[in-house]
Amino acid sequence: MEKIKVFQGGTLIDGTGGDPIEDSVVVVEGSKFTAVGKKGEVNIPKGDNVEVVDTTGLTVMPGLIETHIHSCMVPCAPNHFGTGPVTLNKLEMLTRAIPRLQAPMKMGFTTVRDGGSGWGWYEVALRDAIKRGDIEGPRFQATGYHLTVTGGHGVFVPYNVARHGIEEMAGYIVDGPDEWRQAARLQFWNGTDYLKTVVSRDLISPGDLTISSPTLEELKAAVEVAKAYGKKVFCHASGKEGVMKAIEADVDIIVHGFLIDEECATLMAEKNIYWEPTNAYCRNMYWCATDQVPEKFLKMYPNLIPEWAYENSIKAWEDRVKNFYKIVKNSGVKVLMGSDAGCTYVIHGLNAMELEAHVQLGMSPREALLGCTKYAAESCGIDDKLGSVEVGKLADLVLVDGNPLDDITVLQEEDKIKMVMMEGEVIVTR
Repeated sequence: MEKIKVFQGGTLIDGTGGDPIEDSVVVVEGSKFTAVGKKGEVNIPKGDNVEVVDTTGLTVMPGLIETHIHSCMVPCAPNHFGTGPVTLNKLEMLTRAIPRLQAPMKMGFTTVRDGGSGWGWYEVALRDAIKRGDIEGPRFQATGYHLTVTGGHGVFVPYNVARHGIEEMAGYIVDGPDEWRQAARLQFWNGTDYLKTVVSRDLISPGDLTISSPTLEELKAAVEVAKAYGKKVFCHASGKEGVMKAIEADVDIIVHGFLIDEECATLMAEKNIYWEPTNAYCRNMYWCATDQVPEKFLKMYPNLIPEWAYENSIKAWEDRVKNFYKIVKNSGVKVLMGSDAGCTYVIHGLNAMELEAHVQLGMSPREALLGCTKYAAESCGIDDKLGSVEVGKLADLVLVDGNPLDDITVLQEEDKIKMVMMEGEVIVTR
């Protein structure tokens, strides 16, 4: 006889963007939700196989979805990004990534997408090990290398090292449409779920943040391959020129999008291109540039951001404070909760600081939560199964002591995440 769990009494935020349901009932049979609604309107099963869980005073949410981490990275690591390829091998990169995936899972993120970690496509091996049950972890989607031009963002080692092979870093150097096309095919041959492309510089890359590196022809060549494989394309892009190039190339997700305007976002909305603004990363770089890093983070990691990154970081965050929410509201672009965890002070396990940054910039908590529920599931291609608490979907569920609609930072407090369930199986209780 299949086991049934009934969660009743809590406030349900179902992930669809609708009003919360007070005194809710959620019924889980096996791995799926079979009934959802308000108490008195839902038939509650009875029998020896039924377990009733009182969720009074708690918030009931779907398993959250983190759309952009870097499992190869630790925030403000004591060494430069480039030392990893020199001092570690890809197997060590893989094993170090395991707790970095488990940390967000224990905080309610039951699905995690890597934003591109490279190093011999270890993400694919890690994803498959989780699927087999060899190791515990969230659902994991693999992206692989950043396709980038010579000297582009994602190349964190000098040329005398990088020229020896693609397994030495997160970036894969490709020049010319034929190389971009071949590299895209190589990504999918090695089993990635997505393609990651790089169009612009970054806050942590020397030089003008908005310089657009590849040609449109190069970018289109890779995107065409992805479309032929039925895969989605991330594009790391900032500045109007770079983002417009990415839009014209028909990418699916714009990462960062620093210093864009309403015209860019409106076109993204029209073409159903998602925006991962990585606001916490931008804010935290601003903290570094203005000597405002919270003491609790400095105790964990020193501030090692080079001074040449300060100007871009200040410019980007000040633009976000002034323009981000206005752009989102006026354009209707869908905003994802891709935290870029592994980058500056965006700590694995505290991924929800991205939601905090969204709210800090003007979004309501309800708007922000769509970025790790409904919109995230859409962008990951799993909205038929996950992203909301609805009948027929997989029973990923989170119980929170507190209400994120009142205080979004509650999702960063470990002791407030009382239960995490995946497909009907409880994996965390506190």
